[in-house]
Amino acid sequence: MLGIRRHMTSWQRILKQIHGQQRAWAEEGCDTPFYRGHRLASWNLLCSLGRGKKTTNRTTIESALYYDFLSLGGPLLPAKASSWDVVFAMQHHGLPTRLLDWTNTFAVALYFAIAPNRPAPKSRGRTACVWMMNPFALNQKSGDHAAVYNPGIDLEGDYYENFITESKSLGSPVVAVNPSRSTPRQAAQRSVFTLHNEIWKPLEEYAPEHMVRIEIPESCFAEALDFLSLAGINEYTLFPDFDGLARQLLHENVRFFPTR
Repeated sequence: MLGIRRHMTSWQRILKQIHGQQRAWAEEGCDTPFYRGHRLASWNLLCSLGRGKKTTNRTTIESALYYDFLSLGGPLLPAKASSWDVVFAMQHHGLPTRLLDWTNTFAVALYFAIAPNRPAPKSRGRTACVWMMNPFALNQKSGDHAAVYNPGIDLEGDYYENFITESKSLGSPVVAVNPSRSTPRQAAQRSVFTLHNEIWKPLEEYAPEHMVRIEIPESCFAEALDFLSLAGINEYTLFPDFDGLARQLLHENVRFFPTR
């Protein structure tokens, strides 16, 4: 009996493209690509400190945010928090930093790109994307060392010394880092980062040869959301606190509590 030839959907072609890129990079020695989801495919890979209008006092703003967060948020930080712990907490709670969020897990990046209960630009026919990056190749380009750094061990100087007092220098425009995940959010989201010394230049312009942008048109969102449901990725699994739980429960009961 002849088999039935199944038509490959656009979403299945996207998954095939991702698997193909994973395999290609694995042959180059990259066993853990970085992923980042964008609600709009046109957005650049800029750290939040480098977005918006350029200003000469951006480093002053960075210092002020760091000191205020550290002094006012001290009771909420882990005991004996390092300056890296402080800036990672700042980033995860929405303050501008020279970090750009990535994850080791494709499904997490996909969630941030398309999940219906996340803020999204109001546009018809929206195209989201997931960026893939080879962090080993990026660091080899930046510092001639094909490894992903633990910032608390592998970098000369900590965040405070490199960017607040500037008593030491990172020595590279950008590096990929895999920090100790000291908070539940970081652990749940499999958080990794790029750390930007040069905050104004988009990462895709600095190292285009080590990045791939996977576009996800709105016509694929339904299948992609089914994929996320099967993977068990939702607001509460990624934000394992009362806020995340409340948002997930509201999403599950949106027919009773429609958003305004």
